Amino acid sequence: MKALFAQNQLDMQQPLVTESVKRAVVSTARDSWEVYFSRLFPATGSVGTGVQILAVSHTGIKLLRMIRGSREADRQLRVLRTYSFADILFVTIPSQNMLEFNLASEKVILFSARAHQVKTLVDDFILELKKDSDYVVAVRNFLPEDPSLLAFHKGDIIHLQPLEPPRMGYSAGCVVRKKVVYLEELRRRGPDFGWRFGTIHGRVGCFPSELVQPAAAPDFLQLPMEPGRGRAAAVAAAVASSAAAREVGRRREGLPVRTGSADRGEDDQTLPPYTMLEFAQKYFRDPQRRPQDGLRLKSKEGRESRTLEDILCFTKIPLHESLIELSDSSLNKMATDMFLAVMRFMGDAPLKGQSELDVLCTLLKLCEDHEIMRDECYCQVVKQITGNTSTKQDSCQRGWRLLYIVAAYHSCSEVLQPYLVRFLQDVSRTPGLPFQGIAKACEQNLQKTLRFGGRLEFPSSVELRAMLAGRSSKRQLFLLPGGLERHLKIKTCTVALDVVEEICAEMALTRPESFNEYVIFIVTNQGQHVCPLSRCTYILDVASEMEQVDGGYMLWFRRVLWDQPLKFENELYVTMHYNQVLPDYLKGLFSSVPAGQPSEQQLQQVSKLASLQHRAKDHFYLPSVREIQEYIPAQLYHTMASSAWLNLVSQHRQQTQALSPHQARAQFLGLLSASPMFGSSFFFIQSCSNVAVLAPCILAINQNGLNFLSIETHELIVKLPLKEIQSTRTQRPTASSSYPYVEIVLGDVAAQCTMQLQLEQVLAGEVLGGVWTLTVSPAGPGTMPCGGRARGEHAQCPGEAAHIAPQ
Repeated sequence: MKALFAQNQLDMQQPLVTESVKRAVVSTARDSWEVYFSRLFPATGSVGTGVQILAVSHTGIKLLRMIRGSREADRQLRVLRTYSFADILFVTIPSQNMLEFNLASEKVILFSARAHQVKTLVDDFILELKKDSDYVVAVRNFLPEDPSLLAFHKGDIIHLQPLEPPRMGYSAGCVVRKKVVYLEELRRRGPDFGWRFGTIHGRVGCFPSELVQPAAAPDFLQLPMEPGRGRAAAVAAAVASSAAAREVGRRREGLPVRTGSADRGEDDQTLPPYTMLEFAQKYFRDPQRRPQDGLRLKSKEGRESRTLEDILCFTKIPLHESLIELSDSSLNKMATDMFLAVMRFMGDAPLKGQSELDVLCTLLKLCEDHEIMRDECYCQVVKQITGNTSTKQDSCQRGWRLLYIVAAYHSCSEVLQPYLVRFLQDVSRTPGLPFQGIAKACEQNLQKTLRFGGRLEFPSSVELRAMLAGRSSKRQLFLLPGGLERHLKIKTCTVALDVVEEICAEMALTRPESFNEYVIFIVTNQGQHVCPLSRCTYILDVASEMEQVDGGYMLWFRRVLWDQPLKFENELYVTMHYNQVLPDYLKGLFSSVPAGQPSEQQLQQVSKLASLQHRAKDHFYLPSVREIQEYIPAQLYHTMASSAWLNLVSQHRQQTQALSPHQARAQFLGLLSASPMFGSSFFFIQSCSNVAVLAPCILAINQNGLNFLSIETHELIVKLPLKEIQSTRTQRPTASSSYPYVEIVLGDVAAQCTMQLQLEQVLAGEVLGGVWTLTVSPAGPGTMPCGGRARGEHAQCPGEAAHIAPQ
């Protein structure tokens, strides 16, 4: 905290100026001051425990005692014990003022006059953490004789897995009220099964669901290892082992090297036939001609064993040359500096005045500037976590975390990829090995990086502390039209496409064609700047950058293309689309306004839409004149008296009263979707160089092309099909021009002409460019033609190429 204050030149007289600094101070205090963000309750424990205060925070509970400080008048809080919410099964109040915390391996009894408040607060935290958890905790022992079932003891944490389909020719089922119910006919992992399928300590199997209860997800870097491992194995468990280390041991003993284990079942069929040891033998420097790490090899037999062990195993001494054969001496020096940074991050070498973040950024910067060094970096980290015998207890754990971070930022070469993937899969799938969870997470990060390019923004000090503490995700707010909120769990490598797919799945949309029609937007400067995110943009990159620039940023989810037909079954889908199109309807943009009296058909449709809006608010009473005025576009409302509109709307009341609010919104969308302008993005045009376009006017962009509408009647003036448009370019205001404009190139290669559109504000120009790009070339999964940027480029899309999203 002192360093943060010094960095931002803050003191008692200097107020906090920016939101980003305020957020950084709060985040640092939350992570560094273990009691500060806690609610304190007076409590006592059993005799001799010394408990005086119970602290409840977002991480768990702490038992505290008040002690005397260094000064006579000072009093300080000392933490006696800490329990995370993942350790707490449930809380009960056996008697008045008595709290019983049931943990995985013990019970904690406390006495407090505010026991009920404590229980309510703890229950709320645990309930929130269990929402997205795929873990359960055993409440009783289960030791079946059938080896196909999963055995466990009370307090064990079990990771749920998708239930395997039955083998060909077999059916799985259970008897329900003397009737056989086939599991295939029931929803997977539904409550009707009565059985769950999960894994623990590398073993998998089914178990009765009544023996477990939902549990908060544990730290994936600290999952419990299989009980019963001795002291000799504890060293390996603390610092990691790997398939390469096991292969070295087998070679030394003269045993055949196996490509898999019978315990892995059919998973071995998916493992690539490569090992890191094979990669080392092919591409590492010849170990015979380089005495290293103080080895003095005396016999041929000893030379062989020590050489193979040295190729890809932990060393306490810094490297004097690169692992991979590099001809350039400068790259060789770079490799030794990189290895020293790896050792410093893992705690095996002193930091020498640097912070962990400095060391990590140095490592990532080297990989960014010199792509040829990325394979070397991966090999160095794999070497240090293989057969790790460091005296530092957390050396290998930090090494795995470093691999987790590097995999999120930089990909490896196509040559190394199959070997590295096999290494990670061996660790994650082999029963009994430690670090299975983070090995799987490293593989997922690597696959994401290979697909989307990797993170761009270096992690902040807050994010790095979270990753080092084992917290790999955070909750991020996304706003849907109408102010609907969705708090999604964002991981290190979550990209915009993942968010789109998750929200679409909640709306019962599963086809890639549907994903292409929705976009995430970053909104800054109090809504003045709206920029679409590329589908391969990492959400934490955006969050990290925005927290430094604009702490009040928002992330929007909107539909921008309307090629797929509307669906009316899902309530969130209907509500989201209803909220998005309603403002444009109320502006009268979906229908033209005649010079004279509206037709009877138009009056009936508008009055029915007004009645549906009223029912969509779950109102049964007859709407007032003021409410009806809010339900009808202003241009149409003024064509008739208020009493006439009230009579028209009342005629539809009986029909709409029989509908639910969801059905009313669905009917509203169904009626409105018949409009030619439905699914358009609208812009106000100040002037146009094309004499056929009478400006000022309104421009509507949709799948049919560019539609120029009259500003008074909203009637179509000119229509330009999309096939005639070659390109667009947005120009921001300059010293000679106070208005932004968009240049549209029309025609074909042989005959082209340029049309300039002058816009009311720069936001509209960038919106138009972005929507046009999305409309003519909708991106496939994992791609998007706008919103990408290089490291350090501002997320508010400055310059001509900026594309901003629909309002």
